[in-house]
Amino acid sequence: MVSAVDIITYIGIPLAVLGVLPTIYTCLKSFFTLREITKTLHRNGVIAITRSALLSGIVEIEIPRRSIIPLDRGDPKYFALNARPSSLKGGTWTLFNWKEMVIGVKSYRLQYHDELLQPQAEIEFEALIAFLLDRGAVPSKEGWADLRGAGLWTPAGTKLLLSPVSGEEVLSVAMSDDSDGILSLSLNWRREWDRRSADSLPPYWTRVNPPSVKDVDVLAKLNEMEAPQQDGKKEVDKKGGFLDDDSAASAVNVGSNSAVRVRIGSAGIQEAYGEDDAKRKLTLLHLRPPSSSHDPTAGFWFCCAATAYEAPQGGLWSFSIPEDVLSFVRQDTVPCGVMVLLGTMTDDEVPTWRTPYDYKAEQFEKHVKFMDQSRRMQEESRMPPEQRAAAQKKRMEQDAIDFHNEARRRRMKEEQRRESEILEAMQSQKLPIAIVAEANRKWMVQKFSLSEEIPILSLVEQTMFGMVQDSSFAKRISIMLDLWKSWGQSGGMTKGHYLAIKEDQVTFALASFVLFVIRSMVSEPMGSVAGDLQECLRIWKKARLG
Repeated sequence: MVSAVDIITYIGIPLAVLGVLPTIYTCLKSFFTLREITKTLHRNGVIAITRSALLSGIVEIEIPRRSIIPLDRGDPKYFALNARPSSLKGGTWTLFNWKEMVIGVKSYRLQYHDELLQPQAEIEFEALIAFLLDRGAVPSKEGWADLRGAGLWTPAGTKLLLSPVSGEEVLSVAMSDDSDGILSLSLNWRREWDRRSADSLPPYWTRVNPPSVKDVDVLAKLNEMEAPQQDGKKEVDKKGGFLDDDSAASAVNVGSNSAVRVRIGSAGIQEAYGEDDAKRKLTLLHLRPPSSSHDPTAGFWFCCAATAYEAPQGGLWSFSIPEDVLSFVRQDTVPCGVMVLLGTMTDDEVPTWRTPYDYKAEQFEKHVKFMDQSRRMQEESRMPPEQRAAAQKKRMEQDAIDFHNEARRRRMKEEQRRESEILEAMQSQKLPIAIVAEANRKWMVQKFSLSEEIPILSLVEQTMFGMVQDSSFAKRISIMLDLWKSWGQSGGMTKGHYLAIKEDQVTFALASFVLFVIRSMVSEPMGSVAGDLQECLRIWKKARLG
């Protein structure tokens, strides 16, 4: 007979052992998971507080969340990679060296070691973009357009910055699991992508180069051409140009062969240095932001030109070209008839714009007068000698009066024809800025004996360098651009506008190059990458990187 002791011995004890096994398994699993997590954290250089609940099998981890900013650019580690980057999910920011500060703690509850991840670091969005562009990353046009349009709903994996070598993603949109409503980003970089150093030009800076050896210095030729027409009492600057009393005081003392580095902020030029003497700071007073609406706008137009010139190269700018300027350069503002009257285009290159002159009526009138004079001369030949002499004298006096009146009449008709022609020219079909700039480039090539292959961008860079060098030249360019903007926004060109550009046609040509570059920066319908990037930086002040 089976006793109670046998039942306990053969049945109860095994059942008890089986009941304890899951607890033992959970404890062992929790122990090994904790050990594996600890090793992983140590291997990735992550400092954390770990706790394990043996009976529940849950491992609790507290990892500090950090706020990071780029190192000083002069720090040797700025352009170096981190020797021990983290391979954990959310730790891509550890690829680089940063200034770090703990701003909180992120807690995780894990059951398996492969669930381990690292908190994303918080960083100022603009500082991050500036740092990566300084490393050589290239903006993605489509990525910034998507981010501007979709915001937090931008699909994960959307590329914002690309590798300067292979086009692989450098900065992309990440899953928003750990973002807390902040833009979440992921970072990628390889050592072979490094192409820049501390000697490279950082973001927010532009280099304005002097004319190269193969290019002709347009500003110098312009000064030489105008020198005989200037008042000898005016002060002459170092490049041979003439300055008025106001501009003479603000002329810039920069070597003609020295490039200039300029930092452009949201309000305009902040700093400038000549590359021949980097310790000497240039004032560039004539390019400073205007203190009132009546001050010259040379600095404003210089910043617009520099921003548009550097935009295709992936530059980052605090300065934003105003929307009214972008809207203005999209429009067709120069009538084709005006380009013909200026001599930069021919009638064959533009649509028909003027009424043909009726030469037949003029020829018929001349023929009638000739026949009338012949008839009177025949009548005189049949008169007696005394009457014939008196008639000839009277006819010659009348002919002299008629000749004088006819000359005056011709001048009046010619003036009326010119006025009518100018009026028709201003009412003719308008041309896009690309056609205007190309026609002006060809005209400049002939006028200054330039190379036939000289690009517009080279002429724009010469214009910017001239604006830095010569305050009077900068003032002329800004006045022409203001004038152009005024007729572009007011409905059309007037006779005063036409006479102004005819009087200073070279400045008009250079101004067209500046507007062409600004127009080229705007790409329809997506918009320019510079504009999208600036708008995204305005919207997103902070980002989570990891």
